Amino acid sequence: MNLAPIYELRSRLRASMIAGTNLLSEDFRLKRAAEEIKPLAAAAPVFAKIVEMVNALLAEGCEDRECVLMDTITLVDAVLCTQGALAVGEEVTPIEIGGRGKVITNAPYSVVKGLVEALTSSGNGHYSFVVDTHKERPELFEDYRVKAAMVKALGAGYTELADLVAGWLMQEGEEIVPMLQKDFDSKGKKEMVRRVQVIEAVAGGKANEFYVQMIPEAERDVKNELIYALRHNQDNIEFLLELIKKAKGNAKKMAYYALAEMEDERAEKAFWELYMKDAIDAMIYLRMTTTKWASKMVGENMVRLLDRCKETGYGKGENVYTPMETELLRMMVEALVGKNGPEICRAYRVAAEVPGIYYGHEKMKTVQEWQMHIPVRRQRCHRLNYQNLGAAMAYFLEVAIRMNPSQDLCELAMELYEKKSVPEKNSLYFRAAVVAQLLSGNDCTQWLRSRLFEKGLLKVKKRTDLEEQIGYAVTGLVYDEERTCYCLQTYLKDEANDLVSMYTQPLAMNIGAAFADLMIECCCEKIDQHMIHWVNRKDEDCRSKMETYFYKRALTGQEDSLLTYWKGLKACGCERCDGLFVEYIKRVLSKNRLHGWILSNKLWELPGTAEAIDKEARVVFEMVQSGKLKVEYWNENDYLETLENVKSKRLEEF
Repeated sequence: MNLAPIYELRSRLRASMIAGTNLLSEDFRLKRAAEEIKPLAAAAPVFAKIVEMVNALLAEGCEDRECVLMDTITLVDAVLCTQGALAVGEEVTPIEIGGRGKVITNAPYSVVKGLVEALTSSGNGHYSFVVDTHKERPELFEDYRVKAAMVKALGAGYTELADLVAGWLMQEGEEIVPMLQKDFDSKGKKEMVRRVQVIEAVAGGKANEFYVQMIPEAERDVKNELIYALRHNQDNIEFLLELIKKAKGNAKKMAYYALAEMEDERAEKAFWELYMKDAIDAMIYLRMTTTKWASKMVGENMVRLLDRCKETGYGKGENVYTPMETELLRMMVEALVGKNGPEICRAYRVAAEVPGIYYGHEKMKTVQEWQMHIPVRRQRCHRLNYQNLGAAMAYFLEVAIRMNPSQDLCELAMELYEKKSVPEKNSLYFRAAVVAQLLSGNDCTQWLRSRLFEKGLLKVKKRTDLEEQIGYAVTGLVYDEERTCYCLQTYLKDEANDLVSMYTQPLAMNIGAAFADLMIECCCEKIDQHMIHWVNRKDEDCRSKMETYFYKRALTGQEDSLLTYWKGLKACGCERCDGLFVEYIKRVLSKNRLHGWILSNKLWELPGTAEAIDKEARVVFEMVQSGKLKVEYWNENDYLETLENVKSKRLEEF
């Protein structure tokens, strides 16, 4: 049978999918392909069905052309898969694949139906169903129907679901952009805002024409996000300069945020003009930007402000700071993130010499020491710390290195930490120094050991001090299996649109057995929480040390951290779990009532092979059956059924 007409039809259908269904009536090639396939209708019922679907697609009264088009393509592909054949006359060799390409799949509708429904409709349990499915069957999210449902889910009434799906779509390739642009409503609400944010994440400046075209008719938050998206293309600078002159409210603010990302003299000039009018606003817009002129501007003005304080005895004389000056200083400190260069380094050095800053409190008629609220942006929660200038500068130096590491910042962190003239302040810069060492490319194990231990014993006596010094410094340290190296990940919040972005810095050094030994000797739960993400199964020596340590801590650690060590053991590929479940139950039972559903749920979290889990689970089962373990709402059938499901899943993993 000559299948050439079928192949031609598939080619024309795919072209129509890219061009859009609005142009179907003008596609003479598709009409010609439809005519050429008609003789095949008598060969088999499936070909007759294809002819019928193509006729329906081209009919003037077709109400849902998009769905008909997708169904037709699916059927044609299926036919060609069953009829096609391939032969080669030479030795077959594997194809080298570079990168992480994604493939559109076509799963049975009966399988994806529930997922599509959960994504596109409201109801109890939909969120958890989507999350669980994404974890257990991520391949389903490559189905074209699920992708379309994910785009629709950006407008879900349940905000957590919409934000979660937006995050997943931001990890897609550019092939998702047409689906996001289709039926885009520039006058829409939060769904359209999320669409723009996803397009930005996957396409950046490549979608600049779309942003520009949508802005004139856009309204409210959608317009604001489109304006902010202009930062991805330097050619938009003239348009942004016009906006800051003519626009009002949030649209003007977004234009300034976008302009701050432009490495251009005109942008610098516009910000100096703003600084002379409203210095605080200028500093607010310069948060997060990494442009060179912004670094120079922030650094120079901060030094100027601190020097004025220095001339008056750091505020201890009669001429103390005004409340507005203290607020400007706070904005300057926050604007340090992402900045480097000689001016920024000088600002850090000057601030390190300031013993204290004071300002006049107008209402209370008193002089108070300057303090600062700092949002912890490297984590998803935005907990506030209350700190003075020295601690604030040390904190933002660490964050600046994490976001945009440079040799001058790393050297500065070491300089300020090792500085002998202010030994009482050294500890403030310890975390920044640790991060600088990790990113330096050298093995910092011995350096870190010398700072933590003296004569083989920990210098730090209090656990809280150790957590503060090391625990936060190694936050975000992970082994990245795709990059096959260790990385330092930092979450930072974009002040313009409140999105949280992850900055990843690969480490040149290897977190090997020696470094693991050092952290194990610290024996600190805060550090252990991060260690579970350092497991590299290819490094057998390091992996073995971590597994032994995690197992011991899983049996002797605090109740709240036991499950953390279970995760670490699973990451290590631990094949045993003797005593872990029993120990956990003893801890829970001593403080809380034990419910039957807890036993069933925790079976999923146990490390070990199917055989090991079965053995440990049977011990607990016998304890319940004999009455040694009191359990409320006990259902042995549910427990045993869950056990079989867990074993089946674990057999796939080992």
